[in-house]
Amino acid sequence: MMKFLLATACVLSLASAASAADVVIESGAAAYNWSGVYVGGNIGWSQLKSDWHDVDDDWGGDTYGAGSDGLLVGAVIGYNQQLANNIVLGIEADLAYTSNKRSFDAPDSGDVSLENNMDMFGTVRARAGYAFDRFMPYITGGLAVAHFKHQWTEDGDPTDSWPDFGGTKAGWTIGAGAEYALNDQWTVKAEYLYADFGDVTSMNEDGYRMKVDRSVNTVRFGMNYKF
Repeated sequence: MMKFLLATACVLSLASAASAADVVIESGAAAYNWSGVYVGGNIGWSQLKSDWHDVDDDWGGDTYGAGSDGLLVGAVIGYNQQLANNIVLGIEADLAYTSNKRSFDAPDSGDVSLENNMDMFGTVRARAGYAFDRFMPYITGGLAVAHFKHQWTEDGDPTDSWPDFGGTKAGWTIGAGAEYALNDQWTVKAEYLYADFGDVTSMNEDGYRMKVDRSVNTVRFGMNYKF
């Protein structure tokens, strides 16, 4: 939440600066209108925060932090409607490949290999912004979906292992961003999102439970084409 508040403060500061430095539109020239359908792409950074918890004290009750940083590359489609008071309301959907991957031998656990991956991240979000002509700061939030792999393999004791219990999971996301229109069709943007996917628990053949908490931070930059 602190990261979201900081991101929002940065966006509002940009909006204030843009408003103060706004160039007076020539007489008869129309302000930019954000209404319409758009498609585009984005690239950025994704951070998977993932903590593994030994619920039943199978290997000492420890918690392992198995998060990772990765590259995010994806596509987006959306629609904006600009109101008479310059408020812009919209909806946006995106889907991205992410390279978040972590494989290692769990410390102090013998012959144990752990895999903790996220290879897909997508959202469907509402957006609300304010148009300073060609500059629009906005807040956004909605549904998040990601595909995870959580696998714990103990080579010497297969029944004390946890086969992959990741899969495709839904959560929620909230964030903020700013977009600028280069011309009537092309816009560029920067955006921060926080997504929370809660936790998932799996029980192995020996009756021990493993719980994994998941959350995701993304910072991405994009370009859109408005029809």
